[in-house]
Amino acid sequence: MLGAACVMPCMAQTGSAGPANVCMSELQQNLLTLAPHTASPPDSNGGFINRIASCNSWQNFFYLNWPARAGQAGVPDQQAPFGAPQPTVWQTFISPDQVFLPNGQQPAPWGQAAVGADVPPAVAAQVRSGKLRVLRHVVKFTDRQARLQDLEQVDGLVLYDQKTNPVYYEVALNKTLYDYIVGNRLYELKSQSAYAATRAIAPPVGSFEIKAAWKILSGAETSSGRFFTTSAYVIPPGGKGSVQTVGLVGLHVFAGGGSDTQGNSAGLWATFAQVDNAPLANQAQPAITYSFYNPASNAVSNTPVKVNGKQVPAVTQVTQVWPDDSDAAAVTKYAQGLIGAGAAKAPWQYYKLINTQWPRGAYSATPPKPQNAPLSLTTPAGPPNTQQLLNPVIETYMQVTQAQNAAQRSCMACHAYGKVADPQAKFATGFSFLFGRAQAAPGNKGAAPR
Repeated sequence: MLGAACVMPCMAQTGSAGPANVCMSELQQNLLTLAPHTASPPDSNGGFINRIASCNSWQNFFYLNWPARAGQAGVPDQQAPFGAPQPTVWQTFISPDQVFLPNGQQPAPWGQAAVGADVPPAVAAQVRSGKLRVLRHVVKFTDRQARLQDLEQVDGLVLYDQKTNPVYYEVALNKTLYDYIVGNRLYELKSQSAYAATRAIAPPVGSFEIKAAWKILSGAETSSGRFFTTSAYVIPPGGKGSVQTVGLVGLHVFAGGGSDTQGNSAGLWATFAQVDNAPLANQAQPAITYSFYNPASNAVSNTPVKVNGKQVPAVTQVTQVWPDDSDAAAVTKYAQGLIGAGAAKAPWQYYKLINTQWPRGAYSATPPKPQNAPLSLTTPAGPPNTQQLLNPVIETYMQVTQAQNAAQRSCMACHAYGKVADPQAKFATGFSFLFGRAQAAPGNKGAAPR
């Protein structure tokens, strides 16, 4: 089934104005509605095409960014309109450091995890509810990822906006993925490797892994209505924490789909961006004030400023190297029309889908045999639908020209290296780096099975 399957009661689509419905399937099934439900996983990739993938990704975007029900982490408030000033569904998800604890401890029950010793008691309750984010670092890819704590990108470099403020990153996972990890004791190093020795680890159907990028907003940016905003307790490197208003500028979404017969995770990757982030190379629009591009600057695009070989805080001149996928752009236009008709004041109409990516291979409910990382991107059914999937504000410095090994510039190409935490084992973890955070319980520090 390729359409949007409701996993909770659906709300009626609001409004009919806007572009033609590009999300109507050949079977006359509407694949995109402004409602808080998820899309079906791509369980039959032979008929899965970019347009359907884009419709499904936008449906997941609506669900993940729907206002959450108070007191119920990860559950949408179906009485609230899209864009209501409440924490979103994904903002009430759990962070990796709340699952992968020191010494391989068992995580707290869903919705009861601690918020961190460096969070003042006065704001801890707001953090637990999702109303207040916590930003500590500027690293997108590190074993220290937690809530909104990361400053560096996957290559260890920092992205700075036009005011020389760093962009912050966070990772979050939903209850389905939490239950999979906890239920199989994948949070502890040795039990994780023992599990992986007999069956492949892969995020299951219904799981979500989120990576978000936030920038500190000026007063004008906040009042513009063009950003999804939230309050964050920002702890700069070596500095004192303070509450700031931040705006969402990028969002990676990995919708898990279990494992295919090759041990790959048959899920769906998508990356979204705020429309004012940066222009396509040599295509800046004079009427747009970009968050990460200055038309008067002569700086080389997508290049960090370094002194003596080390990056220093300096404005990053960003451009988008690859254009948005044409199907993604068409579905974005339709989705923005739905938002404009049903939630005209919501900032989500100023976000776009850059592209999607998924492995070709039919979904199999039978757990496949484990494989070593890196996983192959090519299955018997062929290579992924695309070889490029980058977000200019999440993988800024990985953007290269097509002549520079561009085939390795994508979510899947990077996450193919995800493996178990045991340094002596090579078992792959279904295109997810989360499992590499597991620590050994006291007395379990010996070599695990390989």
